[in-house]
Amino acid sequence: MTRELPVSGRRPNILLVMADQLAAHVLDRDPGGVRTPHLDRLRASGADFARAYVSFPLCVPSRASLLTGRMPHEVGVDGNRPADAVEPGTRSDSLGHLLSAAGYDCAYAGKWHATTPEPPEDAGFRVIHPFGDEGLVDACSSWMAEREVADAPFLLVASFDDPHTICEYARNQPLPYGNVELGDVRDAPALPLNFAPGPYESQAVRDERSRAALSYGTLDYGPDDWRQYRAAYRRLIERFDAHLGDLLAGLEASGHADATIVIVTSDHGDGDGAHGWNQKTALFEECVRVPLLVSGPGVAPGVRSVPVSASIDILPTLLQLSSTPRPPGLTGVPLRIAEAADSADAHDRRVVVETLFDHVSPPRTRGRALYHGRHKYVVYSGGRHREQLFDIEADPGEMRNLVVESAYDAVLEDLRGHLYEWCSASDDRDFLKYLVLPAHAAHEAHREIFAKPY
Repeated sequence: MTRELPVSGRRPNILLVMADQLAAHVLDRDPGGVRTPHLDRLRASGADFARAYVSFPLCVPSRASLLTGRMPHEVGVDGNRPADAVEPGTRSDSLGHLLSAAGYDCAYAGKWHATTPEPPEDAGFRVIHPFGDEGLVDACSSWMAEREVADAPFLLVASFDDPHTICEYARNQPLPYGNVELGDVRDAPALPLNFAPGPYESQAVRDERSRAALSYGTLDYGPDDWRQYRAAYRRLIERFDAHLGDLLAGLEASGHADATIVIVTSDHGDGDGAHGWNQKTALFEECVRVPLLVSGPGVAPGVRSVPVSASIDILPTLLQLSSTPRPPGLTGVPLRIAEAADSADAHDRRVVVETLFDHVSPPRTRGRALYHGRHKYVVYSGGRHREQLFDIEADPGEMRNLVVESAYDAVLEDLRGHLYEWCSASDDRDFLKYLVLPAHAAHEAHREIFAKPY
């Protein structure tokens, strides 16, 4: 049942809740047993975008996209370091500035990391809590409780660090917010069905995993280590879920719940042992698909099954909810939260994910993934099997690379064309030289792309 907007027509408050490194597949109840009653409640009461993908499976580029509604290459952010261009969150057309100018009271609590750990002074937000999960819920609840119903509508971003601290766990480092109880390995989650690399998996990701031994921390893991890793990840997700429950209770206690849209999402997922991978950056489903839940007045409950971008579609959605003019150049699409079913035109949507493995020594592996309908097409910049094609509905674990099967040549050619068109339209110059061009464009496009060979 849809809760209606207040009769007054007042613009809704918006509570945007971010977890860091929260993968959607864990909430889909893979074998492993995670207890998330508060996320479950939001999924049941609101819109569940079951195929929500980030723009880049890494903290800073993904968050830069969310703040600006633009792809990372468009705002000059391709890694977890300061931007070469203007800090994305300080742009006049970024989230905080746009909604502040529209009359919203904008507050931010917790992790920013786009690119600095905490919001810069000129990001359009009032900072009510620094980076760190301890005390974050109390700060948000107090801030909401102090507001009168007649006050200006608010945008509150509550950005949690967990379950990102699985990175410290993998490196055998102290967990910033305390350890989690793992128990006997026999009680830990089983290894995923796609634990072993597929027979035609990209060589690039194997090479990158070997190069990142220190940061990934799992190169010498055996099966029991991976199972304990998966157990630790789920306990950290449960810790975030408990924070979420307390935050929603604070919203209810403040008296603003009936006028507030709640959005819960993440900046990227985690490999979680799939393909022998942990952390992020790779274009595996476990790394790029995140929860995207929307609940509140005017939201029709139900699952939406077409691809959307959790990075570039949120800003257009908030602009629509707040009746704020849309700046030029945005390509994201407002999420369909008022209709319980997917629209017919939504099935033609193309969603693209980009990546760059961020290390000093060359070559630096780049990649793009394109989603269209039931298929996923991936291209990495080098190595054997750098092209990947999957039927995500039939093979969500990405174990059968259809590129090596002639029966899918027409699908492959079609998706090559879509990615070429997307890279050209979005001025994605860094990746055009790595594309496998569609036959209809190959000669002319090749000459143009390589007018400057390097």
